[in-house]
Amino acid sequence: MHLLLVDQMTCPRCGPEFGLILLADKMKERRVLDGQLGCSNCRSQYPLVDGCGDLRVPFLSDPSEGFLGVSGELPKAMEIAALLGLTGGYGNVGLIGNLSGGIRDLIEITTNFEFVGIHHETDDLSVYTAIDRENGIICGPRLPFRNECFRGVVVSGREKQDCMMEVVRILASNGRLAVWESTLESRDFLLQLGLKILMKQRGIAVWERS
Repeated sequence: MHLLLVDQMTCPRCGPEFGLILLADKMKERRVLDGQLGCSNCRSQYPLVDGCGDLRVPFLSDPSEGFLGVSGELPKAMEIAALLGLTGGYGNVGLIGNLSGGIRDLIEITTNFEFVGIHHETDDLSVYTAIDRENGIICGPRLPFRNECFRGVVVSGREKQDCMMEVVRILASNGRLAVWESTLESRDFLLQLGLKILMKQRGIAVWERS
């Protein structure tokens, strides 16, 4: 996990007002491979193993309310890059659930972006190993990041409104949100949150935060 991404992480128990302190056991080229993330407020500790962070908080939420993956065919890496406009610049890009399976292909066709696979809290952390510009976390519906720190996020669109509000919260100004299985309900909700729709086609919708 890249050090700059760690700087933008927050305690999932205490909320985005409280950052996390890194205790690194193993590092390589500004990336934390193993260690602990700790909150100075609640004293909770979250392990980092093979570059992936376990930021689950027991009993804080119902696991059925977390982030969900795509139910049908997954998008190709080139499609994700095009939808999010990853043609230049830099920043964090989040892929939620099984969409994170495209990260390594995205690394091959882009530069300067840090990709974050955001996995459901019932997933097994031991099956993930972060390499190169890949970062991984397991968390509940509260995303452990500061406000407006992601250049782009891609979600299934099957998430409940609380989860979608969290996604919008971490999306930077002019950042893009790609919804792969968009519904009328999700479109109405994102319009209420002030996002601008850039594209809608075959159930896919791309949004921009102003």
